[in-house]
Amino acid sequence: MKSTQNADVAIIGGSFSGLFAALSLVRSLRNTIVIDAERPCNKNTPASHNLITHDGVHPSMIRNKAISDLMQYPNFQLLLGEVTNIKPNGSGFLIHGDGFSEIQTNKLIFATGLKDILPEIPGFAEAWGKSVIHCPYCHGYEFVGSHTGLWMNEPGVYEHSKFLKHWTKELTVYTNGPVQFPIEEQTQLESEGISIVTDVVKALNHSEGQISSISFGFGKDHPIQALYTKLPIIQHSRLPEELGIKLLPSGHVEVTNFYETNLQGVYAVGDMASMFRSVAHAIHSGNLAGAMLNRAMILT
Repeated sequence: MKSTQNADVAIIGGSFSGLFAALSLVRSLRNTIVIDAERPCNKNTPASHNLITHDGVHPSMIRNKAISDLMQYPNFQLLLGEVTNIKPNGSGFLIHGDGFSEIQTNKLIFATGLKDILPEIPGFAEAWGKSVIHCPYCHGYEFVGSHTGLWMNEPGVYEHSKFLKHWTKELTVYTNGPVQFPIEEQTQLESEGISIVTDVVKALNHSEGQISSISFGFGKDHPIQALYTKLPIIQHSRLPEELGIKLLPSGHVEVTNFYETNLQGVYAVGDMASMFRSVAHAIHSGNLAGAMLNRAMILT
């Protein structure tokens, strides 16, 4: 029978937000365990950008350096495995999973992230994070002036398009079917010289994730080098909701300004609790949540 490990704080998810929360906590003398299933949402991305001192560095290199730094602290532990169950137990929580012994923790931080629902179109998944992208601050500079598309078919498309035109004037909206946004926005797009293509997409043509064109069948292709997306999202893990954590209509976890959820002593950091999906924001949220959690543990 496996013995129970004890922690002041357990962090579920070992990417940027989880690791930086851990750094705040171990430096505050908290015994901290990070549990990571090694499935970061940026695994396809060749480089992280807009992060001072690490601009253009592969995400795995930043993560590995963060882990190396944390391993210098005797009160830090990294466990690789999948958390399968979390239950309230006494004044804390009991964590079970595959690949590690059960953990009794006083406090919890979720850093499990979001999952983008990619359309089942050939080439889309292969180009995701490389030339099919979500954020101009993260990737836009690399595609300045390129033939660019916006994969979006919902209200708000005009605002997104006008914003992206700051990086490129050659912009086309691809709806992959009949338009589902107001006629007013269609008129606004036309006034900005932005075309709308409603044909159903058959494939994204690419070489090692770098797209060259969109195929619609019948020999009809559109040349393109970058495709921004507005995709549906879900929580990557079911565990927060199963534990009773509230979600917003957007699908994000509802948190305070200090990233505490509706459950006392349970925090959520990174993009699972925010519309911002950058490395810099992940670091910020983890750092703030770790510091505020430690403060609450001292003062209450």
